[in-house]
Amino acid sequence: MHGAGVIVDKVNRKIMDEIRCYYVVKSPISEMVAMLPVDNMDGIGIRDVITDSEADELLDEIKTMDTEETSNWNKRYRENMEKLKDGSIYEIAQIAKSLMTRDKSLSTGERKLMINAKNAVLSEIMLAKNISLIQAEDALKKSIYCDSDVEEE
Repeated sequence: MHGAGVIVDKVNRKIMDEIRCYYVVKSPISEMVAMLPVDNMDGIGIRDVITDSEADELLDEIKTMDTEETSNWNKRYRENMEKLKDGSIYEIAQIAKSLMTRDKSLSTGERKLMINAKNAVLSEIMLAKNISLIQAEDALKKSIYCDSDVEEE
């Protein structure tokens, strides 16, 4: 739900009289640092970052993703939260696209959801393609708005 990150360290911590091993993970966008238990990586939905070619496929697929959603705000919000929690980068990209293309009419909750989804996609693209945040934003905007005039750096 927080997007892609980089494992920067592996540490042992004693919590409630039990020593456990944790990965220290840093977000490339928010500089947030999290400690994730090594023995529960699958249980908390951690997966490998997509590859460079998979990032290209994702950016191509975003161009044709359907953004039709239910008009009921509560139902739409719940559906999008479930997709975000699922962790599929394609589902998250669809959320980002649908909310970014309706940016002006978003409630506070949907605006936060859009930011989370957008940052998750951006962090995945940044790490997969080894590019800057600005370059990832340009690539995402090109895909979402099908705009070939957005300059790449």
